[in-house]
Formats: sequence, C-alpha cells, structure tokens
Amino acid sequence: MESFHTIVIGAGSGGLTVAVGLANLGKSVAVIEALHVGGDCTNVGCVPSKTLIHQAELHGAERPASTLAEVRRKRDALRDKETHEFGEVQNLSLIFGRARLIDPHRVAVATPEGGERTLHAAHIVIATGARPRTTSIPGLPAARQLTNETIFEIPDTPRHLAVLGGGVIGMELAFAFRKLGSRVTVVTTAPRVMDKFIPEVAEALGESLDRHGIAVYAGASAKSYDVATETLRVEQGGRAIDLEGVDDVLVAIGRQRNTEGLGLDAAGVAYSARGGIAADSYGRTSVPHIYAIGDVTGTSAFTHSANAQGRRVTQRIALPWLPARAPEPFYPSATFSDPEVATAGMSQAQITERYHPKLVKRIRVDLVTQTDRGYTDDLQRGFIIVDAIRLTGTILAVTIVGPRASEMISLFTLAIQERISLYRLYRLVYPYPTFSSGVLKVADTFLRDTLTGLNRELPTYLLHRWAGGRSRGLGGGSRGTAPHV
Repeated sequence: MESFHTIVIGAGSGGLTVAVGLANLGKSVAVIEALHVGGDCTNVGCVPSKTLIHQAELHGAERPASTLAEVRRKRDALRDKETHEFGEVQNLSLIFGRARLIDPHRVAVATPEGGERTLHAAHIVIATGARPRTTSIPGLPAARQLTNETIFEIPDTPRHLAVLGGGVIGMELAFAFRKLGSRVTVVTTAPRVMDKFIPEVAEALGESLDRHGIAVYAGASAKSYDVATETLRVEQGGRAIDLEGVDDVLVAIGRQRNTEGLGLDAAGVAYSARGGIAADSYGRTSVPHIYAIGDVTGTSAFTHSANAQGRRVTQRIALPWLPARAPEPFYPSATFSDPEVATAGMSQAQITERYHPKLVKRIRVDLVTQTDRGYTDDLQRGFIIVDAIRLTGTILAVTIVGPRASEMISLFTLAIQERISLYRLYRLVYPYPTFSSGVLKVADTFLRDTLTGLNRELPTYLLHRWAGGRSRGLGGGSRGTAPHV
C-alpha cells in the first residue's frame, strides 16, 4: 500500500489547486486523473470555447476548418504543458486511472494497463467535476448529437447547427458558430434564453441573436430527427415545427455531477443525485477528513469557484488550527456571448426572501446612451443593473451586459464581498472614456436620488429595515452570507 498525506481525485482546476498548494508546503500528495490533466476547463470548457470565440471574432467564416484545428492545437498544447508542469512538482505524484474509495482512508486506482493500486492518506479531496447531461431524440444518430465534450473535435463547422438549451454554453457556442458561418437555431424548453438571469438579459441577448440571424424557439423541445431529410422536428406550444438541413445537434441542457462509481457509500460520504456531495464552506463532507470541491458539490459551477474552494481546502488541511468560520465567498459569473453577461451577488429569489421590496432600490445605467465610450464605439446594447439597499447603498446584486462585462464585474464582486457601498464607489476616479465609467454613473444616480429625496428615503428605510422579505431572517447569497443592511 502506498501512503500519502493527501489524495486528490480529479486533476481539474480545484483538484490541482489543492495538490500544488499542499505539495509546495512539503506535503506528499497523490493526484488521480481518469483522463486528462486540466479537467473540463482546459480540455472541453473554458480554454477551447474562449479560443473558438476569439478565433471566430478574428476570422469569421473565412476558414472555419482551420479555426477548429487551431482551437484543438492550442487546447492540446496547453494540456501537454500543464501535464508536464504538474508532473514535475516536487512532492506531487500524478497517477492516471479511475479512483474508487474503499473506506475513509483508502483509495483503489484502476490503471489504464488493467492493474490496480491501493493508496492510503490522512486526507482525501474529491474533485471529480461534472459532465454534460444528455437526452434521447428518436432518429438522431449518436454521431450527430454533440456536447461541449465533442463539439471541438468536429473537422468542420455544421451547415445548420441546432442548439438545445439557452443557457451559458448554448449561448456562447451559438454566437461562435454563427460567426463561423453556420446557420444556427436555438431550441430551449425555458420561456426565454438565459432564464436563470434577470429578464433584461434575455431581452438584450434576444435582440443580438436576431441581429446575427440566430433563430430561437423558446418553450419548445426536440421530438425527433429524420436522417434522410436532415430534419429536426420541434414542438412548441402544441404545434410541430420542422427545422430542415440540421446536420448536427448540440445538447447544452445542463450538467450531471460525477459521483457514480466513487465508492462514496463505502467511505460514508453523504451525497444526493441532485445536489452532489454535501460539503460545508471549507469543503468538509460528512467525513471530516474527506473534502469535496468544484462541480461535484452543490455550491460550485465555475472554474474560478473550484479554484477558490481549492484554496480554502488547502488552508484547512495545511493550517487546521486557524478558525474555519468564514462563509464561502460570492462567486461572480461570466458568459462570453455577444454581448457578454456578468453577474455578482444574490439572486433575485434570495433578495425577495430576505428583504422587503420597498427596501431595495434598482439602478440601471445604459452603456449605449450614458457613457461616452458607448458613443465612440457605436455600442448597440449594454447596461449595468444594480440592486442596492436604500439609503445605505449596500450592494446586493449586479448584472452587467456589454463589452468586457467579464472584466468589469470584479469591482462589484469586491464591493459585495467587502461591503463597500455605492457612496465609496462614488469617490473612486474612473479612467475616461471607458465602459467602467458606467459604475460611476450608477453611484451618481444613487446619490442624486437619495440626497434629493431624503425626506422619502429615510422613512422608507426605517419602516422596512426590519420587515424582512417573504421569509423573514432567511439570508445568504448565492455563496456566503447576504450583505448586511
């Protein structure tokens, strides 16, 4: 039996963060990976998708096959680099194979050669991620049903790509393949695209989808496929719609956590099919020395959140005497559609649950008409929407739609995490002309409305400060605790 200080199952963003962090602190670490180093992000997620988006912007439909080849080249080069670098880290053993928990301290690894190794450790970290959820469409050949795990392998762009799902993955790839010259049709069972976001997001993206010539069928589902005519039959509101010439179908209808075959029951780790592995804010599962991070848990859905969780787990394992009471931080989101969409803070449902509606003030700044950069760049659509507590300016939630929204959201993430109010954001100096000056416009609007209407704002605040929302006292943002009033 081989013994280590820590065993990490999964060499994605979260797992590697823990492994390298502990190894650099002198701990012996074994990392077990079933496929490729880098996990989803490097191999089938962030890296290839953002490379594709960038290449589509650069070259459009000029050379789609070469663009896809370049995506694979850059993806493979990064994978090889990461595999080499992590394999060279002192105190870190990179083991390829499929892991299974035998008991709370032992892990069996089925190797590619057909053998089995048994490892023992004081600590175990589970970072096995998630995979695309699939669906069955009668008549559709398996080769024509794509996911984010297979779409980057196709040799050329589809003539007509049907995208099932109007969420983050569906939107990013719909815009990218349209710019590469494919005809694209989006089919979603939801009432609108990006239905997890505020309605204004769907409105802005709907206009952009229409401008790019991407058809959208909301409240619809795929029913069957005819190979001979390449027709995908869709049902919407009881009527049948035939989408002709569909040569590939991208299924982007959600994710499924990788918990099967891990031996969680043998180790006594609590989990559920819907919520994944249960873990606290420091990644500890029902077995104190076994941790879970990333997509396999119910609190992480991003590469950056897995990385953040990995850092917290590293701290907890390496420095167990430090207090472990800090809540999990808020995780911003970024969708690299056209335009980009970025969010931070609480969801609308969480705001409604905790706060009386009259206590929350919404501010919207139009980046097209209210920033000079919007004017100089002929911006078509874009905005910043902030929900904040009246009078105090405490920021609850932010949605940004526009160019580089993914870069702008970090300021608001910091403000929410550190409870920096709109009054303090007002005092910052912003470069001119930039889209980030829209943040100043938000603060300007809040101060103007508050100070000129103080005779209304103060009584409203005092009346509803302790009223609570639908369920008084129920708090918490999408991660961590809700901002104090």
